[in-house]
Amino acid sequence: MARTFGETHDCAGCRYWSEMCAQVIGSGPVEALCLGPGEYAGKYVTERMTCDAWKCGHLGAVDSPPDYGEAVRAAYAREDNAPKKFTEEV
Repeated sequence: MARTFGETHDCAGCRYWSEMCAQVIGSGPVEALCLGPGEYAGKYVTERMTCDAWKCGHLGAVDSPPDYGEAVRAAYAREDNAPKKFTEEV
């Protein structure tokens, strides 16, 4: 399992791919619980899966240790609610 902190647009890069709830069945790949609102919510998914609910996980998972994601969720909420910067294309 290798979290990519938003550098890939798959579960490994998503903030909703759990740090705390994961499993391996037999010798298969690591699967972690999807904590997002999308089609895989509440299901175990591999790091290379994708969906429309993907959100950049540059700060880590929403359930990251040691505080079960309390600080990370607050930081993401601040970012998501921040005014959008105006950019002008030339």
